[in-house]
Amino acid sequence: MYLKLVLTAVASVFIVADQAQASFITGSIDFSSIPGKTVKLLGANSFLLSTGLDFPAGPNAQVDGTTGSFTGESGGTATFYDFTFAAGANPVWVLTDGHFSFDLDPGVVKSAGAHFLNIEGTGIVHDLTHVLSDTPGSFLLSTQGSPTSKTLKFSWSAETDALSVPESNTIIAGAILLLPLGAAAVRSVRKNAVR
Repeated sequence: MYLKLVLTAVASVFIVADQAQASFITGSIDFSSIPGKTVKLLGANSFLLSTGLDFPAGPNAQVDGTTGSFTGESGGTATFYDFTFAAGANPVWVLTDGHFSFDLDPGVVKSAGAHFLNIEGTGIVHDLTHVLSDTPGSFLLSTQGSPTSKTLKFSWSAETDALSVPESNTIIAGAILLLPLGAAAVRSVRKNAVR
């Protein structure tokens, strides 16, 4: 029993240390609509009643700004894909150069008025070159305009942020701090086994 507990604790530390070696995606990437690429609302022709967005054939977005791992993508383009607010999209966008993509989880938060629509959600950023590990991310899309039954033209912008992942030193330090708890458990087991 003692040997098994110690081996489990040591194996856990090595697993955590191995995961800490992964390089994750960092930073943010900003997009805006390409003029002439009209986005339509799914459901009703109203920001308040819409159920999703219908993007034209891509590329349909331009990359306006980048930080972190996305640096170097500024000035490029991307294709955004149709999605419903309830279902999300897999992917919701892919860069034209094929470097990064983002999967939007179901259940985005929608806030809308007569002249705006804001979408907030979470998902996973992928490095399609497989150099960096998949990383949790956040997604924000906002529109400006006044869609009616006669005209559905409105501008939009979007941003994806790669969410911070704990540093390897933080994970290893946490694992090391748990070792005394494991040792106390081992002592307790040994003490009970002697009785």
